This record gives sequence, C-alpha cells and structure tokens, in this order.
Amino acid sequence: MIRLLLWLSLIGLLAACGGGEETAVPPETDTVNGNLFFILQEPHRQALMRYDVATGDVESLFEVPQNAWLSHMAASPDGSQIAMTYAPSPGENEIQFGYSSLYLLLADGRSEPRLLIKRTAEQEVFFNPAWSPDGEWLYYSHVKPLDEDAFTFTTTLERVELATGMVEPLAENGIWPRVSPDGRFLAYVNIDLDSLAAELILAETDGSNLTVLVPRDCFVTLDSPFFSANGEWLYFSAVAEQASSATWWEQLLGIEVAAAHNLPSRWWRVPVSSGEPEPITSEARVGQYGSLSPDGRTIAFATQSGLYLMQPDGSEVRLLLEQSASDSLSWTP
Repeated sequence: MIRLLLWLSLIGLLAACGGGEETAVPPETDTVNGNLFFILQEPHRQALMRYDVATGDVESLFEVPQNAWLSHMAASPDGSQIAMTYAPSPGENEIQFGYSSLYLLLADGRSEPRLLIKRTAEQEVFFNPAWSPDGEWLYYSHVKPLDEDAFTFTTTLERVELATGMVEPLAENGIWPRVSPDGRFLAYVNIDLDSLAAELILAETDGSNLTVLVPRDCFVTLDSPFFSANGEWLYFSAVAEQASSATWWEQLLGIEVAAAHNLPSRWWRVPVSSGEPEPITSEARVGQYGSLSPDGRTIAFATQSGLYLMQPDGSEVRLLLEQSASDSLSWTP
C-alpha cells in the first residue's frame, strides 16, 4: 500500500509545475476564442467546467457527486465529449481512495459519465487521458497491481482505439501523454521508480523510436508536456530547485497527500529536434497544466490559483479566470 500511495502522491506532485508575470484583466475576446474545459477544485465541491473564452461565460457540465473523485479529464478535439478518469463514490461512509476507471461524457451538460474501460482489480488506477488529433485514439496511464497482498504494481502508458476498443501498451512507467498536432509524435514523461526522477520522452505514436529530450538529471521533476502548433517545440512544466528534504519525503510517502501540489514550477520549452531546455516564464505556480489554442497562437494554463493566458514565448501572462483549476485543461473550437 505504501508504494501505491507513493505513486499516487507522485502523480499529484508531478502536477505541481509553472509561472510568469500576470495582469488580472479581461481576455482580448476579439482575438481569442474557443472553449476551455477544466476541473473546478473547491472545498466540498468538484465539477467539470466549460469556459467560453470569447464571452467569459462559465458552465458546469458535470457536478461530481459527494465522495466521488474526478482525477483528470481531456476534451475531444471537436469539444463534443470528455474523456475522464473517474472514481464513483464507493458508498456512504466509505473511504474514497481514488481508484479510477476510464469514462466518456457528452459535453452537453445533461449527460452522465459512460464507462469506457473498467478497472478489473480493486487497487487499479487510470489517469492522464489525452486524445489523438483525429479523435480516434485515447492515450492514458494505467496503474495495475501485480500482487494485491504484497502491494506491488506496474504502470503502463497505453492507448485505446475508440472504434474497436483495442488496447495497446506503449511504454512502461510513462505518464502525461500528449500527441503532436499533426498526429506524428507522442510526448510523455518517464519516471524511474527507484529514484523517482522524471525525463521527457519523444516517440512515435505507437511508442517506438523513442528519444530522451530532457534527461532525468535536469530538474527536480517535470510534467505536463504539450506541443507547439508547428510541432517544433515541446512545452513542459518543471521544478528546477530542490525542496527541503523533510517536505519532499513527507509528500512522497503520502503523509501529506493533500499538500502534494505544493511545489511551484515554471514553464519551459525544448526543441523537438533536440537542444537545451529554456525557461519561458519567471514566476512559479502550483499545479500547472497547459493547452494550445485551436489557432495555435495562444497558450492557456490551469493552476491552483486560476486560468491564465500567455504568448507562445511566455510573454504577456495574464489572469483569465480566478478559480482553482489544476491537473487538466483542454482548449477546443
């Protein structure tokens, strides 16, 4: 159980990367459009939300029932449905451990989640869903117990073909998948389970021909990669400074799971053709997850302090919506 809690803590911890100088002003609605999907995190409330960037309207699509848990989500490229890693309530007065299955939800604000892949073991977890640009594949990470009595487990990056239900394993210990806009490449984070160090990987969409773009010794941790519109850059959130040893190990051991997002990070980018990572923001934030606008000209990112917009070079960071939203973000037309 300790190893599984450590891994679940690490999943949360790796969502803690980001920052820049912001100005809390309304969005420039004449140039920025589309819908942002995010998970609202409030005391005693969790909800899947849609934000209209042009009008500023916010709509709740799914209110998470009491004692249920929505860990991650990703909107389809056309914005018609949402992939969710979701743990329904285990029952009244029962403990919610976050053991999740993979669901689909119509983005009409009236539907209930539909089960896509059900967990087959009690201590099983699906997380980090991501769509292919053509909407035909869903990528995700899958924690599965090897021996429930010994609390040993394996983590695999997988994808499922929605038309057939065929599941393909792609990489061991792979998390945070994202597919390039042209559908040619897959980026993900590989975790070394002994050292818990993270490296950024580029591969073919079937997991083959992998290249390490950012090795494990560059950052304390990194997460949340996504591609530029032309596919020439990979953006990611990273923690460059080591936290105090007490806080670090308390978080990793699950002693303070609720504080697992307390490592602020900044946005970085690295050339897909290989090269040195470069920081693009100066201020660090907690729980960052980024998404590119449909026209490729603007980046949105979610944090525990709100939703932000910035230019692809990291400039002109400004607050868009002051609501706690981290770990997931999608921008659709």
